[in-house]
Amino acid sequence: MLVCLLGDTLAEGTAGRDNPNALMLAPKGTWSAAGEDRIQMADFPPTRNRLLAALRAADPAAEAQLHVGLESVDLELRANVMGPDRPIGHVYFPETGVLSQIQQMRNGSAVEVSLVGSDGMSGLAVYLGGVTFPMEVTCSAPGTFLRMRSADFLAEVPRNPPLLKVLHGYTQAVLEVRAQAIGCDRFHAVEARAARWLLEMDDRVPEDEFTMTHESLALMLGVRRQTVSAVASHLCQQGLIVYRRGIIEIVDRVGLEGASCECYGFIRDEFARLVGPPVPRARKAQAAVLTTR
Repeated sequence: MLVCLLGDTLAEGTAGRDNPNALMLAPKGTWSAAGEDRIQMADFPPTRNRLLAALRAADPAAEAQLHVGLESVDLELRANVMGPDRPIGHVYFPETGVLSQIQQMRNGSAVEVSLVGSDGMSGLAVYLGGVTFPMEVTCSAPGTFLRMRSADFLAEVPRNPPLLKVLHGYTQAVLEVRAQAIGCDRFHAVEARAARWLLEMDDRVPEDEFTMTHESLALMLGVRRQTVSAVASHLCQQGLIVYRRGIIEIVDRVGLEGASCECYGFIRDEFARLVGPPVPRARKAQAAVLTTR
């Protein structure tokens, strides 16, 4: 069965690999360059993570080798997977869920720094040699995640050259996005930034609607909840979104992209250039086809 991790709990410790009931994705055996005991890609389901898809496109055997150490877990809303300055137990590759990286300030205020969904991974610091991470990482959209022990991932990188290349591109993309976000926060209007965040969340979830409270959006934008209420109300009045009881549905994506700032397109294009195309979302891809007919 899958490991199900509840909200407001640290998703480390005895769950997952330490639990004999956890679902391990890979069969026994490992891939070697000589081809001995080679894992067939048919043993693995279609990938739902952009980095793993890029790795499979570059070298299916390299992805198979990485899969040996991956396990699948379900995270619920607000599940805590990393704590500030605590050892990083696992790296996460989101499939259908989303993680938020939150920076806590000494005065108790906080701001969301980035979203990590099917487009990337959480725990990049491990690849860069880090043992701890200064931010809190929590689940902002429940779903399925693949994870790997940090020590195993660190050992895997140098013996998997295609994985190293994918991580190089992803690291550059993350750095460029962080730089763009600084300019966005400084120069762009709150409503345009809100539209960008909503589009980025929509890109990362498989359903047509997602959980987003005023508090969550305020954390993303670094503004008060009253400001979020005014922005959400205006977007609703324009017919771009529907907001009800903490659930947001984007009903006019083209219009919302028009209301967003230039940063959304920049981030989308840079990820495509440096990492690869996004993983299609089945329901949304089908909806897109239907609207073009």
